[in-house]
Amino acid sequence: MARDPRRVNIEGMPRGGPYSQAVVYNGIAYLSGLVGVSKGEQKTFMEQWETIIGRADKILRNLGSELKDHTLKLTAYLSSNEYFPELNNAFQSTFGEGAPARTTVVCAFTLPEVLVELDITACAE
Repeated sequence: MARDPRRVNIEGMPRGGPYSQAVVYNGIAYLSGLVGVSKGEQKTFMEQWETIIGRADKILRNLGSELKDHTLKLTAYLSSNEYFPELNNAFQSTFGEGAPARTTVVCAFTLPEVLVELDITACAE
């Protein structure tokens, strides 16, 4: 029997709007899109990636899970296709051979400082 979805918001974690940072349903955590930069802040692609990965792992650990071994699917949104090689390098260094499924989309963001946004689906308790 399916349980009701559990909406999760971690104290002290940035939120860009009226949404849950994650929703857990039947042992799966659906994380909202995460960015690694604030308005007006300048960071490289890798700096943004590392910030996002740290935030995602913090959310998942709060759910009794963790990023590297429990991520099932990751969608990466890039501001430009020029970041695709950096995405591949970051993905490999983060996940190694046990990499999750991935989709990559090139799109425009409302903040020009954003180079990458990730949304993640992972196992959770």
